[in-house]
Amino acid sequence: MPTPSQDERGTITLTIGSRLELLSMVHALIEGIARQFEIDDETSGSLMIAVIEAGTNAIQHGNAFAEDKTVTFEFQVSPGDVRVRVDDHGRGFDPAKVEDPTDPSNLLDPSGRGLYLMKSLMDEVKFDIRSDHGTTVRLRKARPVSAR
Repeated sequence: MPTPSQDERGTITLTIGSRLELLSMVHALIEGIARQFEIDDETSGSLMIAVIEAGTNAIQHGNAFAEDKTVTFEFQVSPGDVRVRVDDHGRGFDPAKVEDPTDPSNLLDPSGRGLYLMKSLMDEVKFDIRSDHGTTVRLRKARPVSAR
């Protein structure tokens, strides 16, 4: 069973196989991080949806469910924000070519909603197509300043 690890800089890393059911481990990890770092419900809820969506895309579209490929999630939590990196080993894609799901001609198309969701929930979403044939998705969510 994959287990999360934490390095000396505090980065929490979890690598899972290309199976959608393993995303439950990512879900549990986000819940644990939210508790550990006292992340508010709205921020942790947004993170949950966006990170699970990025993981789903990595498994389904990136790795195409290949048993020999993995998806790695890295979480960095600071007082100001939460940064998440999701790496797959697929062929990569051009996010500019993904149709806008809010366009009336795409309203009935079930695909393309995940990127839209990630962009609406996160403060920053970046896609890097790596030379080793994979995609890195970088998500950043600002943390509200606590009223202490």
